[in-house]
Formats: sequence, C-alpha cells, structure tokens
Amino acid sequence: MKKIVICGGHLTPALALIEELQKKEDLAIIFFGRKYATEGSNSLSAEYKSISAVGIKFYKISAGRIQRKFTKYTLGSFLKIPIGFIQSLFYLLKVQPDLIVSFGGYLSAPVVFASWLIGIDSVTHEQSTVPGLATKINSLFTKKILLTWYQSADFFSKEKSQVIGNLTRRSIFQKSAKDTRIQKFIKSSRRLMFITGGNQGSHFINTLIFNLLPQLKNYQIVHQIGTANFQGDLDKARKVKRRNYLAVDYLDTDNIGPVFARSNLVVARSGANTVWDLAILGKVAILIPLPHAASGEQEANAQILEKAGSAIILNQKDLTPQILKQKIDYVFKSLPKFQKNAQTFSQTLPKSASKALASEVLKLIED
Repeated sequence: MKKIVICGGHLTPALALIEELQKKEDLAIIFFGRKYATEGSNSLSAEYKSISAVGIKFYKISAGRIQRKFTKYTLGSFLKIPIGFIQSLFYLLKVQPDLIVSFGGYLSAPVVFASWLIGIDSVTHEQSTVPGLATKINSLFTKKILLTWYQSADFFSKEKSQVIGNLTRRSIFQKSAKDTRIQKFIKSSRRLMFITGGNQGSHFINTLIFNLLPQLKNYQIVHQIGTANFQGDLDKARKVKRRNYLAVDYLDTDNIGPVFARSNLVVARSGANTVWDLAILGKVAILIPLPHAASGEQEANAQILEKAGSAIILNQKDLTPQILKQKIDYVFKSLPKFQKNAQTFSQTLPKSASKALASEVLKLIED
C-alpha cells in the first residue's frame, strides 16, 4: 500500500485533496500538524478536529517559527524549530511514506526538509498571491510547486511550477447545513452577514462586532469566533442574547457551505483560502487584512477581489465600529453591482485544482 503524508498550516485545500485521494482504496493518508490552535492554548486546532473526524491518522508536530511580533511565547517558539525537525524526521522514518504533500505554513518546512534529507519526494501547493516564507524554503527541496494564482509564478522556477488554482472542498457548494440550529438560523428572511477571522479567529474583528451588534439588528449574523478563543471571545459571544446573532467557534465541512451560500455579505480577514472561497462562490466581502501577515500577503490577496469589484478593503489601523458600519451600509446600498462583479469574476477561475493535484500525486507515487 502506498503512503502519503499531508502537512502544512492551510487546512481547507488539504481537506479538498483528502476528499479526492480517499477515492483510491490502496492508499494510506497520514497528516502531520498542530494539535492545539496556538502556543499556550488548550483549544484543539481546527485541523486536528477535522482530520480526526474523517479518520485520518494524525501526528502532532510541535514546530516553532520566527515570530514577527515579540510575545511571551516568542523564545519558546524559536527553540521549537529544531524540535519540529527531529519530530518530523522520527515520524517520517516510522511511517516511511512515498510522498509528502505540503500546504505552506511554518509546520510544513521541517517536514519537507527532513523528507528531502532521507530521499522522500515532496510537492507543495501555494494558495497566496505572495508566497510565504515556508513555501519559499520548501520550493528549494520539493519536486514540484503547484500555484493558485498566475501572479505567484514569478517567485518560482518555471520548470518546477504550474498554476492549477486552489483546491476547493465539495462541501463548500452544499446548500443545507447538518447542524439543525444553523440551518434554522440561516432560513430567516433577513439579509445575512457571515463574520470570520479564519479558523483560529481574530480578536480585533470579534471586538468590532461585539461593539457593533446593537446597530446590526436588521441583519442575521453568523459569527465564527475561531478555535483559539483569544481573550475569552467565545465565552463572551455565548453570553450574547440576540435572536439575530449566532456564534460558533468553527464552521466545519458539514456547515460552512450553506452559510456561505446564504450570506449576502462576508466580513473577514483575507487569508488565501478565505479569498479563494469568496471568489469561487461569487460572494461579496469586506476584507480586513491581517496587518503583520508575511510580506503583505493578506493585502495582496484582498486586492484580487477589490480589483474584481466584489470587495472593499479596510485598514485595521484606522478601523472603528462606526467606520465598519458605514461600509456595511455602503455595500448593501450597492449590493447588486457588487454581486454582479463577484459572479463575473467567479466564472474566470479554474475549478478542477483538487483533481489536478490528486492526479499529480498519484502519478508521482506510481513512477
């Protein structure tokens, strides 16, 4: 039986690839990732929950990273860099996979490097327009680099890279939520806003919404707080008693599609996978890029949708609840124009990346 290890910090495309690869019976899939949402957190990560739920063997990696902002976890994180490499090497020797597939993020770098040292091939997929440091490092050791956007091609060797688009989960197109509470909530006739700071969440966005809730009574609001539960945001959200407000820590694959489908407006960070989902689904958005994202990655991602005319970008530095409310009103006033632009842009995007990457993976392990 052939074995594939999937690793990296970007869960959405990893799940899409797993959906494709699980169609092949004589293939074992193993996942290397983080068990907890952030350093010092007791909250389980979205990847651990999701990967475990689909029956994939999960190996916990405690890799460190070079943080751009000094915190009480900075030194400990830095010291974990060699630990992550040793763990990766140990698990790879134990599992003996035929191929590594990485999806960016600091957790992928020690796995890809360790696999190169012991002669195991790897491929990597980059979701952002501006590749992160991990993907740039991985590209030195990986056999092939698959890209989401043509704008990313200039960063890599033309011989090794190929643009295929981003991997999209089938569940993102579902119309009915498995969670009956969510399904009932989104059936309201009110316009619906989906608020999300990504899998881990955003304390900044969460705080904005908490302060703005009294002024958003005319909308249904689904608020994904995030698995990290920064500064007790999830606990605070659960104390909110408003019929038009529903808070969740994380929307899994059984529920994310229906919420996206029903949303008239999405307020979000501009991580690569969020931007792709918005683009492929033709959704209108207000994007608040993470200020300290690597190399302005989130700003560059957001600009794709801004140029398409389906989103507006707000700078976190100057953003207040009232400014956000003004922009929400503006978008809803011009909603038909934004929706038309979003649908037009969606039609230009490649939609078979999951099958393309799965085909590449199977070809490499069979050679």
